[in-house]
Amino acid sequence: MTIHQDRFQFIDEEITQNMQRFNIPGMAFVLADENGTVYSKGYGVLKQDSALKVNTSTNFHIGSISKVFTSLAIMQLRDAGQIQLNDPVTTYLPWFATKDPNLSGRVTIRDLLNHTSGLPGRLNAHDLTGASLETIEPQLSRKLQNVSLVAEPGTTYEYSNINYDLLQLIIEEVSALSFPDYMSQQIFQPLGMKRTFFNQDNELEPNSATGHRYLWGNLRPFHEHLAYATLGSAGLSTNATDLGIYISFLLSDSAASNNSVLQSSSLREMRTAAIYDSSIGYGYGWEMTRNTIEKKGGLPGFTANLIIVPGKSYGFALFANSKQNITDETNFNIYRILEGDTPIHLAKADYPAISPINKSLLYISGLLIFIVLLMWLPTLIRCFTKQGVCFLLKPTTATILICFVLNITINLAVQYYIYIYVPFVSGAPSLYRLTTAPDSVNGLTLLSITWLVFSISVVCKSLVRLNKTSQRVQKSTKSITPPRQ
Repeated sequence: MTIHQDRFQFIDEEITQNMQRFNIPGMAFVLADENGTVYSKGYGVLKQDSALKVNTSTNFHIGSISKVFTSLAIMQLRDAGQIQLNDPVTTYLPWFATKDPNLSGRVTIRDLLNHTSGLPGRLNAHDLTGASLETIEPQLSRKLQNVSLVAEPGTTYEYSNINYDLLQLIIEEVSALSFPDYMSQQIFQPLGMKRTFFNQDNELEPNSATGHRYLWGNLRPFHEHLAYATLGSAGLSTNATDLGIYISFLLSDSAASNNSVLQSSSLREMRTAAIYDSSIGYGYGWEMTRNTIEKKGGLPGFTANLIIVPGKSYGFALFANSKQNITDETNFNIYRILEGDTPIHLAKADYPAISPINKSLLYISGLLIFIVLLMWLPTLIRCFTKQGVCFLLKPTTATILICFVLNITINLAVQYYIYIYVPFVSGAPSLYRLTTAPDSVNGLTLLSITWLVFSISVVCKSLVRLNKTSQRVQKSTKSITPPRQ
């Protein structure tokens, strides 16, 4: 691949200016073709306020890009005759069943690979504990038993992390190896990816980036620790050097034949869409456009973006140790640069550190507190200055129904939304949502507390009356004044 040196300079400028504009501590970039790495570079630091620089060997968690490695392992086992893609999942995981066992019994390995299993998008394995089939399988079985498929298997694209969590278990079941060991022995070592591994804690390895996330507009380090059961869908740690090797492998059929990692026909099959949703094709963990094969990855502290351009035999990837969509947009701009086009300006105002919804939660909470203060301030002033006396009214039935029942109902609804509905939709406990969307969970919690205070204030205000002291004194004086003679 021949690229003028000016393009590399433009890429550097695009990355560094976006890092400065969006407060990203560190990034790494790699561009490769079928013959190897063409250009690779590290930017920034491993951790906010650290002196340690990112280089091409610095490891980043790459989130869902892990899936295209898990699918590679499945295809490798298929080539070895150990599995068949059209086999039902129950052939390898007999316990696998949803609310309708007959329907879920039709889910195949191919369906898991292509996200056509019908399993809901909200499902994942973040809340599962343990690191063995014996401990994970019962937990996952209980998680699935009340789940209804969103569509018949093989008919509809529905992205769900649980598909690749199940593929991880199938790889372990068939190979009799732990998932990290299989991937290391059968894929990473043969390819020469020396610092690539599936693990739960990225920072255990030297020269590894620390994740960062925004908390109410301020970037903070975030220590990443994944559940073992999610490694197949989101647990890969790699670097620019190693991913350059992987990109070259994906682009070269001959390389696939020489190192016996995967048959050339299987490699070509992995680059072919199995199902389309609008103009985007999907298959084997990839999203496919007219000219590119792409995969995005994100965790609470990291983002990554991988783009392959098969028609021109090159691919490139960008990593960041910060959870921001700007990583994807920067890599799309790099694609424009490589294609000779002008990158799009990425304005900071278009990518706010605090979302409009979360700002609204703060504004509403502040407004409720302000109303409460206005509601009680006159009463408190008069009581403290002894200008009046507070006393309670006997509540009417209407007051009880309106003030108590209505407000309790609303508060229960808010609490249900935060602590039951949100975890259900995300497929994970509330505490996990606190790691992935802290502003939203904290904002909703704050709103529920302020609404509770507001509700109680409205109820109490309706039952409290203030009599002015001067009136009481005047009445008392009249009662003791003797009549005129």
